[in-house]
Amino acid sequence: MNLEHQLLYHRFHEYLKARGFSGRTIPDYLGYTERFLTYLEELQITEIKDVNLALMNDYQIRLLEYQHRGKPVTNTTRKRALVAIRSFFKCLIKLDLIGHDPTDGLELPKCPKTLPRNILTKKEIAKLLEAPEMDSPLGIRDRTILEVFYSTGIRASELCNLQLNDIDLVRGELRVNQGKNSKDRVVPLGEVACDYLAVYLQIARTKLTPQDQTLFVTCHGKRFYYTGVSALVAGYARKAGIKKRIACHSLRHTCATHLLHGKADIRYIQEMLGHTSLATTQLYTKVEITDLKKVHHRCHPREQKEVNVNDGWH
Repeated sequence: MNLEHQLLYHRFHEYLKARGFSGRTIPDYLGYTERFLTYLEELQITEIKDVNLALMNDYQIRLLEYQHRGKPVTNTTRKRALVAIRSFFKCLIKLDLIGHDPTDGLELPKCPKTLPRNILTKKEIAKLLEAPEMDSPLGIRDRTILEVFYSTGIRASELCNLQLNDIDLVRGELRVNQGKNSKDRVVPLGEVACDYLAVYLQIARTKLTPQDQTLFVTCHGKRFYYTGVSALVAGYARKAGIKKRIACHSLRHTCATHLLHGKADIRYIQEMLGHTSLATTQLYTKVEITDLKKVHHRCHPREQKEVNVNDGWH
């Protein structure tokens, strides 16, 4: 990239961090933007203000030529690339670096709405939760992470960002700060998850020599990042003999699906997962945390039976 494009690229990076974009979204957006800026240089366009809607339409056609692992990129990938570039130009407008948005009026590729895949059955989730061995601090930590994922349906990035003061074991609540779109929310923390968290805090966390107030820490006492917690979940899925391709988001989808099977109201799930809207309802309904906890206790499978959380702990 030429010098001007490099400066714009770095200003965009600062903008994304300031807006609270997640640790996964920022690299994706920067990668798509870097590819677009390279395209401009191929056309010998050095002034960003010279970009117009016609050029953006040409670039959308250019995206059809790109391949990933020998196959053309999907409409979903193309749409993500264009959304990233749209955010880039919105950033430049906000910084008064350009006077118009060349993506205004740009039609994004239509993407088929697909249902979540690789949702675990109740038997499969039970096997996954029991996969960590509870005779070590790491085993206790890992079981607790899986329990929190399944109980709350939070995102991996949200779990990695949890601090000690974000959990209230007495009230059974978990606060998610700066979730997706920089929105905060409070979600119910089931009794079983609370029990595991209590033992993790009393027995395991201190032995991992935490370096700050991060709730879940690595064996070196540092905070988790998405790649680490993702590998943790996938590893235990393999250990449990689950053939499906399981990732952190699978537990989020599983939590929501099992709540639906338990007859939980769709608006409860919408609030719990932090969605501004659901495709099936296009409605955003605020529910008080006390009501959320009652529905969670009544509908979540992990709240339907007693578990002796002391088994295997030393």
